[in-house]
Amino acid sequence: MGARVVLRVLGGRYELVTFVGRGGMGEVWEGRDRLIERRVAVKLLPHDRRDTSGAQLFFREARTAGGLNHTGVVTVFDLGQDPDDGTLYLVMEFLTGRDLDMVLREDGPPQVPTAVDWAAQTAEALQAAHAAGIVHRDLKPANLMLTPDDRIKILDFGIARYMASTHKSSKVIGTLAYMPPERFGDLPADARSDLYSLGCVLHELLTGSTPFRTTEPVAMMAAHLNTAPEPPGHARPGVPTALDDLVMALLAKDPDDRPASAAEVRDRLRGLSTATPPSRAESHLSGADTETVTTPLTGVGIGAARTPVFGPGPAAGTSTPVRRISRRTALRLGIGAVASAGIAAAAFTLFDHNTPADHKTPVDRKTLDPRLRWRYTTGDAVTSSPTVAGGVVYVGSTDGSVYALDAATGERKWAYSTGNKVEGVPTVAGGVVYVGSTDGSVYALDAATGERKWAYPTGSKLEASPTVVGGVVYIGGNSKAFALDAATGNERWAVSCDSGLELPAVDGGVVYIAGYNSVTALVAATGDEKWTRRASDWGFDRDDAWDHTPEDWRFTSPTVADGVVYIGSSKRVYALDAATGKKKWAYATGGTVGSSPTVADKVVYVGSSSKRVYALDAVTGKKKWVFVTGGTVEGAPRVADGVVYIGSFDHNVYALDAVTGNKKWAYATGGRVQSSPAAVDGVVYVGSFDHNGHALKAAVEDSPT
Repeated sequence: MGARVVLRVLGGRYELVTFVGRGGMGEVWEGRDRLIERRVAVKLLPHDRRDTSGAQLFFREARTAGGLNHTGVVTVFDLGQDPDDGTLYLVMEFLTGRDLDMVLREDGPPQVPTAVDWAAQTAEALQAAHAAGIVHRDLKPANLMLTPDDRIKILDFGIARYMASTHKSSKVIGTLAYMPPERFGDLPADARSDLYSLGCVLHELLTGSTPFRTTEPVAMMAAHLNTAPEPPGHARPGVPTALDDLVMALLAKDPDDRPASAAEVRDRLRGLSTATPPSRAESHLSGADTETVTTPLTGVGIGAARTPVFGPGPAAGTSTPVRRISRRTALRLGIGAVASAGIAAAAFTLFDHNTPADHKTPVDRKTLDPRLRWRYTTGDAVTSSPTVAGGVVYVGSTDGSVYALDAATGERKWAYSTGNKVEGVPTVAGGVVYVGSTDGSVYALDAATGERKWAYPTGSKLEASPTVVGGVVYIGGNSKAFALDAATGNERWAVSCDSGLELPAVDGGVVYIAGYNSVTALVAATGDEKWTRRASDWGFDRDDAWDHTPEDWRFTSPTVADGVVYIGSSKRVYALDAATGKKKWAYATGGTVGSSPTVADKVVYVGSSSKRVYALDAVTGKKKWVFVTGGTVEGAPRVADGVVYIGSFDHNVYALDAVTGNKKWAYATGGRVQSSPAAVDGVVYVGSFDHNGHALKAAVEDSPT
C-alpha cells in the first residue's frame, strides 16, 4: 500500500486526504484526525478574515448545533479557522451510506412504509433540535443521510444561518423547491418552517417529485405562496388517506395551520401503521449500492428538484389568497424584474447550487490505463449518454450544456448552453442535434456549428430524450407527449397520457411511451390512443389497507423489435404484444430497471438496481446469463461486435461477451456511471459523474490492476 497523500492540514491536526465535492455551502473532504487517528469528514467554508463578526456567528451557530446529542443528527467533533486564509471548518463523524437525494435518483421512490419510516426518523431528530432552539433552515433530501443500518441522520445544522449572514448579495439561503412561503416575505424561519420543508421531502419520497413542477424561480415562489399542491395519493396508488392529510397539513401556506411540533408529526407518522418498520429487504435499498462511501455533508450531489408526476393546481373546493411577489422581494432574492412584463427570472442563484467549471479540453496523456484515448471535462456530472455521428461525439452535461467533441481527439467543436441540465441523450438527424433540457424546452441545434435553429417550450421539466422519425420529433414531458415538426419546431399534437414520461419509441407508425403508471401506444400521425397498459393491471403486492402500491410501476423507455415491446419496471422486464399491449412474458430482475432494454440477435439485455446485467431470450424471457457488478446498473446496455458495454454505479464501464456474459475488461472512471455507452469504430464513449466524457479503446483486453 502506498503512502497516504496529505493535501492540507488544518489546526495542526486534521489531514485532508480526499476531495469529495463542492457545493454552495463549501467544500467536502475526507480527512484524518492525527491525534485520535480516526477517519473524519471535514467541511470547508470560505471566509474573509476581515469579517470577524461572521466568524463569531459561525462559531456560535456551530457550537450550538454541535451540542445536539441525538442519533438522528450528525456528530460535530470540532471546528476552527485556518490562520493562513481564514477558511472556517467543521470536523464531523464520517458516515457511509447515501443521502436521500442520491437514493431517489438511483432507486426511485421507496415503498410507502419505508418513506413513512424515514420521515418519522427525520421528525424525531428535528424535535430534538427544535427543543434546543435550533432551526435547520435548509432541510432537503441531500441533507438527509441514510446509513447502511437504515438510520436517517440530518446534516448541516447551523450552517444556513451563517451562510445567509455572510452573503450580502440580496439572496436567500435555502433550496427553492423545499422553501416555505414565509421565507419569501422577510419572516424569520422557525420550527414550523422546517416542517414545511419536511412536507416537501415526504412528498418527494412518496411520488418521486417535489410538490410543484416548475423549474422557473418566480413561478416556483408563486406556487409556494399561492398554489395548493396535489396530495401524493393522486399520483401514487397505495398512499393512505391519513398520510395524504398529514402531507397537506405540513404544506399549509400559513405556519399556524401546520402541525404544532415535529413531535406531533413523528407520532402521526408512527401511528399510521401498527406494523414494525420495513426491514432492509423490503425496501428499494435491498439492491442499492450502499457500499459507496460519502461524507455527511451537503453539496456533493446535484440536489435539484425532480420532475413532478402531476401538475400543480388548487385542490377541489379550496381557494388560496393570492400573494404577489413584489419587485423589491424579487430583487432581494436575486431575481431580475421587468416592469413591462411583470417579474421575470433573469438570474436566481441559491447557495447550494454547484458552480460549473470553465469549459476546457484536457487530454489525459499520462494515464496508467492504455485503454483511455481521451477525456473531456465538463462543468458537472455527465449522465447523458453520448451520440456519435459523422466523427463527432454529442453529449449533454448537468452543467446545462450540449457539447460537440471530435471523436478522434476529444477537442471541443462547440458547446451550446441551455437554461438547465441536459440529462437525456442528444438525437442527431439530418444535420441537426435535438435535445431536451430540464429548463422545459426542446432544442434543435445545427450539428456543425451548434447554432440554435428553434426551441419549443413544453412547460415541464424534460429529463427524457427526443426521438426523431420521418421529420417529426417525439418527446415526453412531465405529463404530455409531444410531436413537433423537425424543421420548424411547430407542434403537431400534444397528448396527456401519464406523468414522468420517458424516451418514446416509434415503430410502424405507432409511438410507444411510458411513465410512472402506464405504458401507452399512440398513433404517430394524430396522437390518438391505440392501447394503454396501466400499473394496476398487473395487480397489487398485497391486499391490505396499508399498501395498494401496484406490483410494478415507474416504467422505463420501451424498445420495440419484431412486433414486441420490451419494457422495464420497478421489479421486472416485460415483453408486450406491440399491437395489443398484452403480456407475452415477464422476468423478475430483483431490483428496479432504470432504462430501456436493449435487443440484439434475439436477446434482451437489461440492467437493474440489483447490481446485475441480464441476458434474456427475447422469445421466452428465459435467462441466458447474468453478470454481477458492484453497483446499480441504470444505463441501457449497448451491444456492438458481439460485446455488451455497460456502466455501473461502482464507477466502472464493463465489456462483456454477449454470448457468455464473461468479462472482457473493466475501466474505472472517477464517478458513478449512469450513462449508456456508445460503441463506434472500436471506441467506447461514455459519461461519468466525475464530470468527464471518456473515450476508450474497445480492443484492449486487460485493465491494469
